Order: sequence, then C-alpha cells, then structure tokens
Amino acid sequence: AWVEHVTFHLLFLSLFGVLVFIAQLWSWKWDLPIRTFFSLVIMFWSFMVMVTWRKRSNFLAHRWGTLNFKEEETTRPQFHGKYRWCDITKEWVVEYPIWKRILIYTISLP
Repeated sequence: AWVEHVTFHLLFLSLFGVLVFIAQLWSWKWDLPIRTFFSLVIMFWSFMVMVTWRKRSNFLAHRWGTLNFKEEETTRPQFHGKYRWCDITKEWVVEYPIWKRILIYTISLP
C-alpha cells in the first residue's frame, strides 16, 4: 500500500520535474530561479505525502480490522542464551554472549 501511495504521488512531482528540466534545456542554464521554487515544491510535496499516508494507513487499518493490532515477538526455539532482567522494558529477556556474536561475525566475513 505504501509503494502504491508514493508512486501515485510521484507522478505529479515527476511531471513538474520534467517541466523544470525542459526549461533548463531551453535556456541553456542550470541555475534558473525556478530551481529554488522546485525545491520548495519538493519540501511541500514530501510533507503532503506523509500527511496523506497517515490518513490512508489509518483508513486501511480500520478497513482491514487491524487498527489496534499489537504484534508480539517470540524467541526462536533454536536460540539459546541466558535470561536477564531488562530495566528498560521491565521483563525478562534472553541475552546472547557478545563474544560469541563477535566470533561469528569475524568467521563469516568473505
């Protein structure tokens, strides 16, 4: 849904960009005053895309029935580590030793 949303909005921006490019080719100058206006249009465009995406994602979440969906992560059964108390999340987490992680990273280099 995100790619479809951005692609649809990029059509408008690309048409305006082609017009700016044609204006640059026609005048044989690359630093036309319209480029400043074009950068302001890009800033406004990016703001509007994010605002409209927030509205669309809320609409789709309501439509798909996932408005208050909270995904819960589970650890893999193959993962072995030691349990420790996390002060940030206030729950028990499985911790993998840092030296084993570094060892695996150095061995797996090409």
